[in-house]
Formats: sequence, structure tokens, C-alpha cells
Amino acid sequence: MPRSERRLWRRVLFDTPDWAWLALALALRLAFALKLGGQALQTDESGFRAVAWNLASLGTLGENGERLAMAPLPAAFFALCFRLGGDHLLWPRLAQAFVSAGTAWALGRMTWRLSGSAAAGRLALAAAAVYPFFIYYSGMVLSETLYLAAVVPALWLLCASLQERGASALTAAGAGLAWSLAALCRAEAMPIGALLWLAGLAACLAGRWSGRALCAAVLAWSLPLGAWCARNRAVAGAFALDLHGGITMLDGTVFFDLNEVETGLARSALRSTPFYAEGQRLSAAERDRLYLRESLAFMRAHPGATLKQWARKTVNFWRFYPRSDKGFREDSYSHPGAGLGRAALAAVSLACEPALILLGFWGLWGLRRRWAELFPLGLFLLATMAVHVVSVSQMRYRLAVMPVLIFAAAAALAARLRPEAGRNGSRPG
Repeated sequence: MPRSERRLWRRVLFDTPDWAWLALALALRLAFALKLGGQALQTDESGFRAVAWNLASLGTLGENGERLAMAPLPAAFFALCFRLGGDHLLWPRLAQAFVSAGTAWALGRMTWRLSGSAAAGRLALAAAAVYPFFIYYSGMVLSETLYLAAVVPALWLLCASLQERGASALTAAGAGLAWSLAALCRAEAMPIGALLWLAGLAACLAGRWSGRALCAAVLAWSLPLGAWCARNRAVAGAFALDLHGGITMLDGTVFFDLNEVETGLARSALRSTPFYAEGQRLSAAERDRLYLRESLAFMRAHPGATLKQWARKTVNFWRFYPRSDKGFREDSYSHPGAGLGRAALAAVSLACEPALILLGFWGLWGLRRRWAELFPLGLFLLATMAVHVVSVSQMRYRLAVMPVLIFAAAAALAARLRPEAGRNGSRPG
């Protein structure tokens, strides 16, 4: 590329003001939401919609007259949208456009503050503003966008607290609260949070974080989650955030090969098993425990097959483009391509995923000397991958770790393209 063109690209990336990138992020997401309108795109949207409408119209978190034990924040958010605008998928999509654009801005600020490079912060904001899958999932009435909106400040505040060695209990408490909100969006964040607090305890013992900060973080994290688990125990008999873990584990173990073809085949096979008939006679909590026991029994009885499944699920998690051989429904409730064919989806993925992933890992390696304060980023990435390698795994579940990779890639690229910005540089105009 000629030097003049390189200079032009650097000016676009680093000198375009934050408000312009934020406006672009919002415009892209609103345009996508308006294009989709009220059309259902993914099968899972119907479940969120039914529960949210029940909450909006009847004031009960449930479906078909049954109160459900589930992570409540997505349903509550969608219910508010339905309450204000009516039972139409356009309203939560428009609302999520603002949430997703705000998350892109927060990721830029996080990158600036944690890396100390204003240029890196702007590069992260630009990447998040146009990243196709942040835009795509902002249009899905699912939990992904809200989960990201909680994870980014959770990582930011926790790393900021470690940077200051726990000087402010308020910052640590903010991190704990943000992690609780993430778990109230997706239950997988609860064991990930517990792992982070164990690592935080090790940091305290090493003298790198204060015990007061750890206690503030754990208290702010545990109180909301404990209250919701107590509600679920009263409603469904289980002190848990939700009751979907058992059937998810079955999909990823006993019926793994069928689930790799099409999830409907795995569920059909489940209905033909003796333990399915037994489970139908049990309460939701007992059924979830039964399915989990069957999954663990399969893993113990087939260790070799389990390791092979984990290897395949690791590949699924880090795929550069969606599988072309996996079946998905195309009907009134399912249009996952959002108007694009499989070849176009693969082309969009290949245009951004390999670069972001490889540059992200390169950036994480470059930050290795700062792991004492940035270890939550890497630990969150590994823990998220582990959750899905053990249960079910696909590209969609990698979305949660993309802020980490964008942060690291931006820090590494800015150091090479704008070395004069340096650490703790001022915000470019």
C-alpha cells in the first residue's frame, strides 16, 4: 500500500472523533433493526419473546401458567420494551441498538484506560462500532447483547481495581455488581465469576490486591445472585440461577453427534430414552438434576469419546466461519442468515474473524508483563471457552470473549501504528 494511503487510513482510524464512531455504531445497529422489523430470525427468540410478553402482560416471569427459574434480565428488558411499544420484536431490537452502541463506546474507554493508550482506545471503539457480529446480535432478541453490556464494565472495573491494588472499595464493588448482572443475563457467568474471585484471593495473598476490595467485590456479586437463587428455590425448588444446564449438557455429550447435525435431531433422540419418560414425571429442578447425572455418567463411561468431543467443541468455538454442513430451520420462526446465504455469511466471517482472533492473541502475548493486573481478561476468555467445551459450543458463544480480543488487538496495533501516543497518552482530538 502506498505511503499516502497508509497515512489516510491512520487518519481515519485515529483522528476520527469518538462521537463519529459512536454515531456510526448506532446508525448501523438501528438500520439493521429497522431492516429486520418484527420478523423472527432465530428459533430461540420465540422462547424469550413468550416469557417477556408474559411478564409484560401478566407480571409473572413464566410461560403457560408456570413460573420459571431462569436468568431474569433479558426477559425483564424485553418485557419493558413490549410494555412501552406492544408485542412486536422491533421494539427490543431498537432498544438493543442503543445498548450495543453504548457497549462499543465502553469498550473503547476500557481499552484507553487499561492500556494507557488513547490511540488504542479509539481503535477498539472503531472496531467494535463496525464489528459485524456485534451488529448482528444487537438485532437478535436473545441474551447476547445484554450479556456483553455487563461483561465489558465488569472486566474494566475489575482490572482497574487490580491496577490500583484495591485502593477503592467502590471500584471493586462495582466490578462485583457488574459480574452479578452478567450472571443474571447468562447463568454461565456465575461459575466464571467464582473462578475470578478465587484468582482474586490469590492476588490478595500475593499482596497485589487488598482484602477489603475482594470482600467488597464478592459481597456486591453474591447478594443479587443469592437473592435470585432464593427466589428460584421458592418457585422451582432449586437454589440455582436457571434450570437449563442439564438438557444443555445432554446435547453436548450423550447426543453430541446428532446435535452437531441439527439440534432438533438431538431432542428427538432424547424423547426416545427411558430417562426422558422418567424426567417428565419429575419437577423441573429434579428433571434438570436427572439430565445432568445422565450427562456426567456418559462422560465417566466414555472418557475417550468425551475427549474427542471436547476437541471438536474447541474447534467449533474458534471457527473462522459458520459451518456449512450444520442444519438450521428456515420457516416463519427461523431466518438465521438475516437475508444472507451461507456463502455470504462465510465471506463476512472470513473478512474479520481470523484477523481479530490472531491479532487478539498476539496482543495478549504482548501484554504478558502486565498479567498481575490484567489476568481477568485471559481468565475470562479461558473460562468461557471451557464452559462451552464441556457443554455445547459454536461460534455464537465466542461473541462474549471478542471484547477481550478487540482490546488486545487494539493495544498491539496502536503500539506499532501510533507509538508516539505511548502509555498514558492524551486523548487524540
